[in-house]
Amino acid sequence: MSIYETVYKLMVSLPSADGEIHEPVKAAIRSAGARNRQILLSYPPKVGGTFMRTALIHLLGKHYKAGLSRGSYANCDHSRDPYFPLLLNQHLVKGERPQATVMHLHMYPNRHATDILEVFGVSVVLASRNIFDALVSLRDMHEKAQADGRRMDAALLHSGRSYYEMSADERRHSLVHIAPLWYARFYGQWLDYQRRCLAEGRPAPLWLKYEQLRTDPRGALALIAAHVDPGNAYSQAELDAALATSLTDKESVRLNKGVAGRGEAFFSDEEKQAIRAILAPAGEEALVELGVL
Repeated sequence: MSIYETVYKLMVSLPSADGEIHEPVKAAIRSAGARNRQILLSYPPKVGGTFMRTALIHLLGKHYKAGLSRGSYANCDHSRDPYFPLLLNQHLVKGERPQATVMHLHMYPNRHATDILEVFGVSVVLASRNIFDALVSLRDMHEKAQADGRRMDAALLHSGRSYYEMSADERRHSLVHIAPLWYARFYGQWLDYQRRCLAEGRPAPLWLKYEQLRTDPRGALALIAAHVDPGNAYSQAELDAALATSLTDKESVRLNKGVAGRGEAFFSDEEKQAIRAILAPAGEEALVELGVL
């Protein structure tokens, strides 16, 4: 069977009634792949994903034709699923050098989504940050966007109306009671997926903390490289060069290290209690360990 026949059969194959990919289709995908690598940075918003994805692309360029892909059908909100045709293309296309595609998706690990990630052998990297600091950074990003005369996707803060249509009191209420729900679901579902991976003997995601990026970016990038490309070694000089190069594009890369703990000062005790109550059901002990709470 030619590669074109294989692609046609895969593209017209439907998921099972449970939303999963049929086993014969999975076998065909695995057998038809090139030496490409697909990597997913599933970072929550405001956890340094833009900086790290850029540094990783520069680093992987030593061995691959590396580049950025959103991995989704459309970059339209903060709940995106991997797009099967796009991942199939990234899996199959062959060139003079193998490809390394770095995808950056703020996504939940719904079963249909992880089924796609698993069949294509996508390496997953997750990150965590203190929830109060992340929320204040999220607020600052939207406030700056409005001051600059541009509007951003306000899905995390949307409470029936766009964040940009709210009063100051309504915006604060949304920041305390609406946005944390997104983060709670994100952390809770990924922690549950990690437990399933470990229980079933499948590759689990790599977790990193925002503080690692702030204090030891080389170490953080080294951990990512070892996780997503274990067959190749990268020297300290190469890690440093990738980090330095990623900061030269000031328009695309934003690394505002901020001040750790400023969220504690921004929110009142009552507000912090409300935010903790929303996040705690996602797994309080694990979230404390990850520095979220």
